Amino acid sequence: MKKKGLFFGTFDPLHNGHVSIAKYFIKKLDLEELWLIVTPLNPFKKTQNISSELNRLEMVKSFCSNQKQIICSSVEFELSKPNYTADTLNYIVNKNPKTKFFVILGEDNLNSLHLWKDFKNILEYPICVYPRKNLKKPSNTLINHKMVRIYDAPVMDISSSLIRNLIKENKSFKDLVPEEIFDKMKKL
Repeated sequence: MKKKGLFFGTFDPLHNGHVSIAKYFIKKLDLEELWLIVTPLNPFKKTQNISSELNRLEMVKSFCSNQKQIICSSVEFELSKPNYTADTLNYIVNKNPKTKFFVILGEDNLNSLHLWKDFKNILEYPICVYPRKNLKKPSNTLINHKMVRIYDAPVMDISSSLIRNLIKENKSFKDLVPEEIFDKMKKL
């Protein structure tokens, strides 16, 4: 059976922290591939000012074009909005019945997972949790769920919001994103 990781995100923008986590889980879980699933509309971020979904998708595609095991997925662009992880998982699993999928999730998202649509369906898949720096509250009881495992993945002091703020302040962010992303962002 094939093993693939699913790393969901708005990726606004994709940064070196995302890449480091993706590479960590590819190696740690011996994944054939890890899919970066670009989310056009996250139901928890409806009110936030998010970059164009097509620009975000193109940036992730440009990065993934130079990768062997990190794949850009536009699957959520084919599904109804807003995008719910449970719905996307059902769709992907139905299309790939001979694949074992692992959901890659930040510890902050684990804290709110119980609020997600059909979260119990998500917990039918292995949930691979990476730590987040400066997490404000302790993880909820899902941390003890049989399908949840915390990994000692790299903790990076990078966030997409930090990069967006640096851009607003006209400060350099070149070392925080992959070269392909930086080149694309300069053209926007």
